[in-house]
Order: sequence, then structure tokens, then C-alpha cells
Amino acid sequence: MDLKVEIKELDELNREVSVEIAADVFNESMEKEYVEVRKKVVLKGFRKGKAPMNTIKSNYGDQVKADVIDKLVKDTYPQAVREKELRVASYPTLTDVTFGDDGVFRYKATVEVFPEIGKIEHDNLEISTEEITVADSEVDEYVEHLRKHHSELRKVERPAGDSDTVVVDLKKVYDPKLVLKEDNFPASAIDLSNPMTFKEFREQFPGMKAGDEKEIEVKYADDYSDPKFAGAEIKYHAKVKEVNERLLPEVDDALAKKVGLGETALELRLKLREDIQRQKEDDQKKQHKNMIIGQMCEKNQITVPNAVLDDYLDKIVEDFKKQNMEMDEESIRNQYRQVGINTFRWNMVYHQFARQEKIEVLPEDTEKLIKKFAENYKMTIDQAQEALQSSGRITDIKESILEEKVLDWLAGTAKKVKAESK
Repeated sequence: MDLKVEIKELDELNREVSVEIAADVFNESMEKEYVEVRKKVVLKGFRKGKAPMNTIKSNYGDQVKADVIDKLVKDTYPQAVREKELRVASYPTLTDVTFGDDGVFRYKATVEVFPEIGKIEHDNLEISTEEITVADSEVDEYVEHLRKHHSELRKVERPAGDSDTVVVDLKKVYDPKLVLKEDNFPASAIDLSNPMTFKEFREQFPGMKAGDEKEIEVKYADDYSDPKFAGAEIKYHAKVKEVNERLLPEVDDALAKKVGLGETALELRLKLREDIQRQKEDDQKKQHKNMIIGQMCEKNQITVPNAVLDDYLDKIVEDFKKQNMEMDEESIRNQYRQVGINTFRWNMVYHQFARQEKIEVLPEDTEKLIKKFAENYKMTIDQAQEALQSSGRITDIKESILEEKVLDWLAGTAKKVKAESK
């Protein structure tokens, strides 16, 4: 369809799209729509599809005109955007619809676009680094974690100690904020050695034995991770059903074989040391990448379209609502606004930088990850590729690889600065 299209720049990211459609095109569309309406409507005194056209036009003219306008806008707006190569970031807002004396149909729409991005600056990047070491105490901590994970519980007839697990019938007796939906929590196993267990439980259950009862009030911190519980006070009536002591295995060759980390206790400790070292190196690499992302976003203050940011914040709010969390929507939007800006800014930065430096995802890059996926899920390469392709994850994989390549490139050029001692 022949169109006359003009683009007016309203501000940095907003454009006004003006479209003209010739009178004969509009009139032809009207006549076609009248024919379709005539086929469908039934008017008194006429068989279906046989009503006079002038009657159809008289009765349905306004409706047909509105439908034609809607259809022409939907058909021609994408064409106008393509012709002018606009990278739109929002849905259009129709601002003006007119018919001239010449019968020409004109409309205007405002739309937000993605910014034009020039050269990406990346000079003088710095990443702080430090020598990675593993202390014996860190290995000891992991060994104790393994011992606890592979321990056994044995029922005892004595009062509970700090390292025991108690099985308790809990009944809610006070909950003014109605945080908990249930009132009873029978046979709840509470590990008194776990630092994540409520402080009040860790302090008040030691010394109790099977059959003992007590009321325990739990006070949740104002900054508790689940906002629903933040600042809440809940009182429970607790009755101890049994006390179990934890039997920890010895750190010996048998434990090493059981956990699959060597044949001897020495090999177990060496393997754990290697794992801790590798984890620390991975953590430092992630820190370096976060430093680079922060500096690149600071150096390249690309404007993020409001439409993209608003859509992101809408989804954040929706996620909170799905979790039935009490929230102030405005504060949530304010809290996540800068996160959204940095996320989308970095996305534009690294894609433009990849084009600038000709960084590409090669077939062997994706093949490597597909092979790893196949090994993890016990598939053939073809099965893995089909599964990833059908789920749309191939695109995500390529995006992740491209981002990693850009970050590796930038990390390789960044100045390494020794981290300050803590």
C-alpha cells in the first residue's frame, strides 16, 4: 500500500509518526467492508445478504468507518515504521485522525523509540583483585558440614542440648497480624544446632525433655527476608514429643568414600580445598564482571526508554502480588527502578560493543554448551539441540555466550588493582 509517511522528533526518544492514505484506498476499503457487513446482517423485510447497499450504508456507516479506520491504522502503522526504520520501544498512541476535503485519510501516532547508540567507551576500566587462599579452618568447616549431612539421629531420654534436634507439636496461640494461615504444626523437627533456626527456639528448647510444654514467643526482625513476617510477633504453645541427638561420622577413609571425594581422609580434605579455591575464583570472577558492568554503564549513559522500564516494573509488581506479599507499589517501583535502568542499559551497551568490536557467537560456542546440556541430561546431541530449539532456549544461550565474550574481552583489557585489605 502506497503511503506518505513523515517522522517528527518530539524529544530524545519520542517520535510523531504522520501517515497519509489516499482517498481511493480509503474508499475502496470502505466499500469492501460494506460488502462484508451486508453478507452478515439481517434487516427486516430482506433476506440475509440481500438488503440494499444504500440501506446498509445508512444504518452501519459510522460503525464501518470506525472499523476501517482501526484496520487501516493496524495495517499501515507497521509498514510506516519499517519504511522509516524506527526501532520502536512502545505501543503507538493515536493522537489525531482527520479526513481532508480531498478525501485523504490522515492520522498521527506518538511512539517511543530505542536510542541511537554511538561509540561505546571502555577506556580506563579497573578491577580490584586479591590473592586467593584457603585457610585450614575453611576446610574444617566444610568437613563439619559433610559430617552433619551424613549424620544420623538417635532418640534419647534426656533433656535437649544445644546440638540436638527436637520433635515438637506447635500450636499458634497469638498472631495479631494473622501472618500464619494454619494454627497447628504437629511433629515439627527443629534443629537447635542450625543458626538459621529462630533464636527463641535455640534459646528455650535446650533443657526441655519429652512431655515438657512451654509457650514461646518468636519476634521477627523488621527487615526479615519475607515481608509478610517482618516485624510480626507470634506466640506458640510447644509440646516436646522427643529429643534426638546427632551422631556424627568420624573423618576417616570411610567418610571420603561415602561422599565420593577420594579414597582417604587426606584426599577428602585436598578435594575440598580445591573446591573451595575454585569457588572463590568463580566468586572473584563474578565480582570483576559486576565491576565492569557498573563502570561501563557509568561511562555510557544511554537513555532507557520509559516503556521498557515501565514494563519491567509492572512485572516486578505482578510477581510480588502473585506471592501475596503486602507491599507499597510505589516504593517497590522506586526500589527496582535503578536496577531496571542498569539492566537494560547494560543490555544495549554490550550488544553495541559486540558490533563495534566484531565479537560474535560462533557455531562451536553453542555446540560446546549443547554438548554440556546433553551430558547433564543424559541425551544425545541431536535430542539436546531439539529440546533447546523447541523451548526457545537456544536464543537465550547465544545471548549468554555473547555477554560472556564481551565481559571476558573487557576484563582482559581492564587494569588490575590490588584490593584493600579488610
